Amino acid sequence: MKKNLLPWQLLTLAVVLAPSLYLAYLWPQLPAQIPTHFGTDGQPNGYTDRANMWLLTLGLPLGMALFFSILPRLDPKRRLDGDSVNFQKLRLAVVALLGGLACYSLHAAVHPASTSGRGVVVVLGLFFAFLGNYLTTVQPNYFVGIRTPWTLESPTVWARTHRVGGFVFCIAGLLIAALALVVPVAWTHWILVGFTLATALFSYAYSYFLFRQEEQLRKAA
Repeated sequence: MKKNLLPWQLLTLAVVLAPSLYLAYLWPQLPAQIPTHFGTDGQPNGYTDRANMWLLTLGLPLGMALFFSILPRLDPKRRLDGDSVNFQKLRLAVVALLGGLACYSLHAAVHPASTSGRGVVVVLGLFFAFLGNYLTTVQPNYFVGIRTPWTLESPTVWARTHRVGGFVFCIAGLLIAALALVVPVAWTHWILVGFTLATALFSYAYSYFLFRQEEQLRKAA
């Protein structure tokens, strides 16, 4: 293990364990059923038995951390650099997102009056902004990134799509987070879905446009 990665590894381990410690702390106060799914109005509409919450607080973050540890070895191109700080930050962000959502469910179970769903959308928006920042630097691979038939076919299309698409993801994430703080709670879900779909469709279409442009230049040469 590289020395400069040790802080990120330790921080990821702390983030993996934190939700379970929170579960243990709140255990005496928790009801038998924990809200784990919320409707567009921010109110819970799906529940998980308290005894099974460890699957969300520990099993899911730990499983994702382990998955990210082996993911670079599965990449046939060997371009997904698991020893880079950026990749470690991505793993930490994904693990923190899953653990944070589990902690939100626990908090909602103990403090139902303070549950609106707005905070979840803000966190997801900030996560998308971080993801967009990461996408601008990721190299061609089969697992992480804007993987369309055209980006996988051309390194140039990959690089240009991720440079622009990552920027769009980042801006969309910041807009989601900002709007979620000011619009009615019932709108936050649709803002999240709308911006996410629009960004994904733009990135997909843009990669096709770049590929066709590259083909035309190749034919004209």
